[in-house]
Amino acid sequence: MSGNIKLVIVLSVVLAACSPTRDEKTGELKIDTAKVKKVVKEMTNDSAKKMEPLVACNNDSLNAIADLMSGLADSNSIYGDIQSSSDFKAFSQNFDKRWMKFDSARLTNLRTFRENELSQVVKEPSTLFYPFSGPDILYAQTFFPGANKYVMIGLEPVGSLPQFKTENKDSLDMYFSKVNASLNAILKFSFFRTQSMKNDLKNTEVDGTLHLLILFLKRSGNQLCSVKPVTVDSAGSVVYEESFASLKKLKTNTRGLEIKFTDIKNKPKTLYYFSLNAADGGLKHNSNFVNYLKNMGTINTYLKGASYLMHKNYFSIIRNVILKQSEQVIQDDSGISFHYFTNDSTKWNYTLYGKYLKPIPMFKEFYQKDLDSLYKQQGSKEIGFGIGYNFKDKNSNLLIATKQH
Repeated sequence: MSGNIKLVIVLSVVLAACSPTRDEKTGELKIDTAKVKKVVKEMTNDSAKKMEPLVACNNDSLNAIADLMSGLADSNSIYGDIQSSSDFKAFSQNFDKRWMKFDSARLTNLRTFRENELSQVVKEPSTLFYPFSGPDILYAQTFFPGANKYVMIGLEPVGSLPQFKTENKDSLDMYFSKVNASLNAILKFSFFRTQSMKNDLKNTEVDGTLHLLILFLKRSGNQLCSVKPVTVDSAGSVVYEESFASLKKLKTNTRGLEIKFTDIKNKPKTLYYFSLNAADGGLKHNSNFVNYLKNMGTINTYLKGASYLMHKNYFSIIRNVILKQSEQVIQDDSGISFHYFTNDSTKWNYTLYGKYLKPIPMFKEFYQKDLDSLYKQQGSKEIGFGIGYNFKDKNSNLLIATKQH
């Protein structure tokens, strides 16, 4: 429904609720503005969760900072002095070329695959759960643009918004160098390397996932509404913290951030990233976040480059959450070991893409004979691009498990 139509409907209801009265002296029809305000307030409170906002969010100062972080030049920016610096210009021009090459070589293929295949098989979820993601909102939103909420978790720290100051504009080279280095793996291989992330996202300049999350969102055409530090309480509800600095000092097992943004179609979205230990040993002492996971309700789950962690016995809690709450699981072979699907009390249907080959040498012990047999018996469609650890063309695999009802 368009914004104009919604506005007409709202005004019509307001006018109907606040019947006009006629001025005794002039005969002029008048509306009690106090009543109008009261009705509008009541309608807003009652239907805020049901109606899309009439006006998109607007946060010029936040987007100006995000543009700097993303190397996006804007002649009208409030940071014009910094954007005119040689360091920013060099980063912006070089990264523009890098991004255009990545878009034409990889993102175009992802979007084509989404339109031709994923959109035919995957039902767009309200919530997309992407554990072991690091800061990879790029693939999540490209594959699943219809999700209203993205919930991502990883070991990497949350980080904080950088402070760009005009007087320090000549010292930006270090920041942009660190950003470039942290992007090497995802742009080249399609996944983040855990060991590299430990160094790339734990330094003074680029101190967490926030930097890359914002870069990917902005480079994908989104507009930011707010960025807030969060944690969760004992009921599993999101709690906002005063600042990212206070979040770092907080004694908690769960540190996170919330990014509200609008996509290229002006639809409101919410992204949560939580930094925590998702192994059983971590979650057994983190009942707050376990309750948060339960509160997500029905979800779809996406798994890519997940280090085969959920093949192991000591990742049973998060694995069981995924199997219980997911309508669909979209994953490469590094996600949940296939035998957990076949042994699950719920039955699943499978759609297969690509080829299942032995894992790369680093993960050779996680070869799955049963998954190999399924590929040979059921057959699969081509992917047409590389993704996951076997990122070379025609060596990748993707499984979509759909829960039977």
